[in-house]
Amino acid sequence: MDQDVPYLASIKNLQPILEAVQRAAVPDSFNVDFLKDMGFTSSNDRAIIKVLKYIGFLDASNRPQTAYREFMDGTRAKGVLAKRLRTAYDDLFTADKTANTKQATALKGWFKTKTGAGDAVAEKMATTFRALAQYADFSATAGDDGGKGVAEGEGKIKGKIEDKDGEKKKSGSGDDSNPRRFDGALGLVYRIEVHLPDTQNVDTYRAIFRAIREELGA
Repeated sequence: MDQDVPYLASIKNLQPILEAVQRAAVPDSFNVDFLKDMGFTSSNDRAIIKVLKYIGFLDASNRPQTAYREFMDGTRAKGVLAKRLRTAYDDLFTADKTANTKQATALKGWFKTKTGAGDAVAEKMATTFRALAQYADFSATAGDDGGKGVAEGEGKIKGKIEDKDGEKKKSGSGDDSNPRRFDGALGLVYRIEVHLPDTQNVDTYRAIFRAIREELGA
């Protein structure tokens, strides 16, 4: 997590800006002029550009990225935002996997400790995160581990065993009553799928692969 956390001096127009983004065409550059074209002329609104960069909607040159375009789909927007928040604020979700449900007052201390900011700035960081989290839909990310892999250092591992006829068998069942298990003609294939969390923290991936190695007894 980048400790230079951007924030809005006022969150009054945050939701209207997010909704305007979904209605507007994708700009070549998301800049102050584009904000004004959407009807947001207050100087307080300009910080949204840094916020959108921080969560991965824009690149360093203010160009909209894939997540920005996905956010424009109203049926997916809130889930896309939740996923980006889990990535951008991964350390926060490591400390508290339900951070998105907390009030800004409860998050202020964490931001102050993490960033070294004073009370006033830490409160604005927390308030900005809280406003983003309220607009997002974190239930939509539950299918991809909901960020728990970040908090627990684990990925999702699924395995299946198939016989030569394509019949699926449950791995590790311990059932020796089926003689086909010991048939010399039986061919077994074990497939492992690892769903990695979307995070910038390399230690998370190391923890996942270490867990896999220990599980397989390597």
